[in-house]
Amino acid sequence: MLIFLLIFSGVTVAAFAFSGALSGAPEAVGARVADLEGARSPRTRGGILRSLGTLVEPMVKGLAITHKLDRQLYQVGWAWTPSEFLSACALLSLATGAIAGVVFGHPLIALAAAGLGAAVPFLQLAQKRSKVMKALNEQLPDALMLVINGLRAGNSFIQALQIVSKQMSGAIAQEFATTVSEINWGLPIETALSNLAERIGTVDIELVVAAMIVQRETGGNLSEILNNIHDTIRDRIKVAGEVQAMTAQGRMSGIVLTCLPAGIAVLFYLISPDYIKMLFIDPRGHLLIGGAIVSQLLGVYFINKIVDIKY
Repeated sequence: MLIFLLIFSGVTVAAFAFSGALSGAPEAVGARVADLEGARSPRTRGGILRSLGTLVEPMVKGLAITHKLDRQLYQVGWAWTPSEFLSACALLSLATGAIAGVVFGHPLIALAAAGLGAAVPFLQLAQKRSKVMKALNEQLPDALMLVINGLRAGNSFIQALQIVSKQMSGAIAQEFATTVSEINWGLPIETALSNLAERIGTVDIELVVAAMIVQRETGGNLSEILNNIHDTIRDRIKVAGEVQAMTAQGRMSGIVLTCLPAGIAVLFYLISPDYIKMLFIDPRGHLLIGGAIVSQLLGVYFINKIVDIKY
């Protein structure tokens, strides 16, 4: 009875926590601050998720993963703090582990399910961040061209940044609006640009920001410098598309090889359950399953390393 109570509590709290976090409904104060600074998402929350995050925050504060996770959560626009995110992951891990333990009655399966439950939010975060970063990189050349045209038309540097925030859409416009707001609040331009690079965190934006800061210190034709960087980024995007096309076969092979053992196991179970159930009953079968999972993970890792070409 206690196990079922823990399962119900864990699933309920995790469901409320994740639904509240993903809804993105801001508080009044958080919405006002977000409007003023042009942020993508307010970082003030209430309810169960904030209470759990308050308890966990002293334990994770100061860790390297906390700073990295904080930036990634901001980049994808999720309205929660690292402590809240880690709390929700822990709840989901406990809930999935308890359910698997009750259903299958084996500690190894329960442990694997708990690990999977903890990994799912991180995988979702990584997938969402990949899409956001890809969209930002694709918008950056157009934003640079607006800055270049604004400078050539006689506008000041800040006015050129304002043109991007007004005429572009999506995350790139909000990030430039935040930079303009920071400058208007009295922050040095170099610091505001460094904050822009820190928030986005891509190689292309770091190149652009470095060029802007160096030009302000040494002088030179900023529009010409940005035009050269614009051409470089365009070439990088073109090369990235070619790399994706050339590595498509390798990535598909990785997907097929990853899904094939599980598919064969399900097929054997449907055809002859008595033949394959020894893997789940005999202790030696447990070792074989564990070795197969480790081998699969290593295979996925090495295939990803092979197809992940740096350019």
